[in-house]
Amino acid sequence: MKLLRFITLNSWIILLPLASNAQVSRAYMLDEADSYFKSGRYWDAFFKYRECANLPEFEAASQITEQIKNSSHALYLTKKFKDYFALQRYAPAKENLLELVNLNPNDPNRGQIAHITLAQGTELQRLAMRQRTPAATADMLKKAMAYYYQAAKEGLMEESVLAIKQCEASIKETKVPMEETTSPIPTMVDSKQPNVVSPSVASPRKPVEVTINPAPKGNQ
Repeated sequence: MKLLRFITLNSWIILLPLASNAQVSRAYMLDEADSYFKSGRYWDAFFKYRECANLPEFEAASQITEQIKNSSHALYLTKKFKDYFALQRYAPAKENLLELVNLNPNDPNRGQIAHITLAQGTELQRLAMRQRTPAATADMLKKAMAYYYQAAKEGLMEESVLAIKQCEASIKETKVPMEETTSPIPTMVDSKQPNVVSPSVASPRKPVEVTINPAPKGNQ
């Protein structure tokens, strides 16, 4: 009888650490799924969340079911963004990317938002040169400037300042009166030199060259 109690007691001592380790391992699975999602590895996140959903302790967790849906939708948005991006269809590319970033603020593609905005302004600036009347040219340049101001807010300061100055110079060439803007030209502050720097206008009628970084390749 004593031997039986001894064996039973020791069995519980052995099983307790095993159960504890299993719980830690399963909690780690959820953390791993979250890490995949935050880093933009939506394919991996999707299947890892599904693994978690099959575990008894997570079956009733509605947030895991929601993250399975989010991972699937993020995969869709990523593909749409990259497809439109490759075709230089910037408006729908940006629309899908903004929705993706809203779903996952840490998405690795979020840095492309400002580049797309700058490219949209560049397209309008080039289109302005093809207009038949000075008024139409000036109007198109003003629309381009709106995108450049937005790109500056999104982080592309130097390129936006140069483009804004080019547009202003081009509008002056049209002789069309330019209304006072409520948005001041963004200023660039050099971290080493506290003085405000304003770039010179090299060619007012030539749009700034925009380099669109290729969308990162992933395993989506």
